[in-house]
Amino acid sequence: MGFISRLRILIGEAIHKLIPYKQIEQAESFESPVSSEMTEALNLWAQMYMNKAPYLSESGMRSMNIASFICSELARQVTMEMKWNITGSGKDQNGYPAMNPRAEYLAEQFKRCTGTILREKLEQGMAAGGMVVKPYPNPNAKRIYFDFVPDWSVYPISFDGDGCITDVIFRDSFQDGKTYYTRLERQTVSGKDVVITQKCYKSTIPEELGKPCELTEVEAWAELLPELTVNNTGGKLLFGWYRAANANSIDLDTVLGSSVFAKAVSLIKDADEQYSRLIWEFQAKETAIDVDPTALVPKSVRDTDGKKYELPKLNERLFRGVELGDEKTYNVFDPPIRDASLLNGLNSILCRIEDLCGLARGTLSDPNEQVMTATQIITQKQRTYETINANQKSLEHCLLDVIQAMDVYASLLGLAPKGDFDVSFEWDDSIIVDTSQQLNERVMLLNAGVMSKEELRMWYLGETQAQAAEAVKKISDEQMRGMIVPDNIPQ
Repeated sequence: MGFISRLRILIGEAIHKLIPYKQIEQAESFESPVSSEMTEALNLWAQMYMNKAPYLSESGMRSMNIASFICSELARQVTMEMKWNITGSGKDQNGYPAMNPRAEYLAEQFKRCTGTILREKLEQGMAAGGMVVKPYPNPNAKRIYFDFVPDWSVYPISFDGDGCITDVIFRDSFQDGKTYYTRLERQTVSGKDVVITQKCYKSTIPEELGKPCELTEVEAWAELLPELTVNNTGGKLLFGWYRAANANSIDLDTVLGSSVFAKAVSLIKDADEQYSRLIWEFQAKETAIDVDPTALVPKSVRDTDGKKYELPKLNERLFRGVELGDEKTYNVFDPPIRDASLLNGLNSILCRIEDLCGLARGTLSDPNEQVMTATQIITQKQRTYETINANQKSLEHCLLDVIQAMDVYASLLGLAPKGDFDVSFEWDDSIIVDTSQQLNERVMLLNAGVMSKEELRMWYLGETQAQAAEAVKKISDEQMRGMIVPDNIPQ
């Protein structure tokens, strides 16, 4: 069990440099299905997300950090008020109904995967076009932790007919002095089993894989087994894969997703250029007074008492000594600022970025610049809702696979007794629909006999069907007991 206990260790400082696919291919003897255009795009998306787009350094432009904002805003709305439940019927030591230990264990461990950490990592996954959520157990502590790997650090090798990964390599890097160690973990589907292999390399250059070395050279990897077969996984790899819910226009043949801002890359550059023009306009049109040097007070003067005084910095900025060459002693430079036209141009670009990224007008652009009817406002909200809803479905599919992998580890390591469990997710849709209005409508359906109490609880409280049925029965039993009047009590 040495391998499992060290399946994934959080150590040192992560190396964020991308190692070229060709080096990984040579090390693992495979031909990557990812095209060169796709690898270049992954690298560009990473740079833009980190506000280090190549064109910024080449031209000295200022950045609005639009790429990062788009990912942050979408991740926030996707995970906003996300509700989930893992339940399973069982009995306690007294024979009363209770949640079974397997469901209880999985629910407790899954909490580490959700919340603020999920939103933060989803933001990076959206920038990369996808991410892997990989559970790894610690048998000694009987806990399961989670690793979030953006697609730019994932090296897929093969996919099945449904577009699911069946062979993949994960990279984990660690720096010790001037030496960079890289561990390649490969997971491969073999029938109903999963084969996991480990290889280690070291280099003095962070962007290169280097030469093979022993896992024992890195203390945290010393207990890893070079190869391990995990049986009865159902032919699924031990992780969940989130794929951004938008078509990939970089490589039409790949099943990899594309960044949520991929279609707007050139427009984001245009917006940065326009923003830079706006900043330059303000800087270039700063009021200044050209003064003949003979009329300027020296930078530092002394009064009659010998005390030294200096002109305020704003004055230094305002006055400029210039040989005017005529009888004038000063000339005021105060041209009008063309901010309105520049802002209008920038706002038009931002509107187009919103359209391409599936965002409502006003997310990036100035909402006060557009007068819309109520119908147009709903249409704009619908655009964002559809984007959010599609990504919620993709994330839910990923998290269901994560829970399944957790269940495999729980059985393999005996982390919790076996037992059946149900999983449910509830996603907030208040972006476009008022929850209180929806509740009133569903209560009307309940009173009309079109909807059951269980269905109402499942929708409103995010309960599973078993939870809702048990709660409704409990309430009904309590009401019945309250209606029974003992014979010795006078009526």
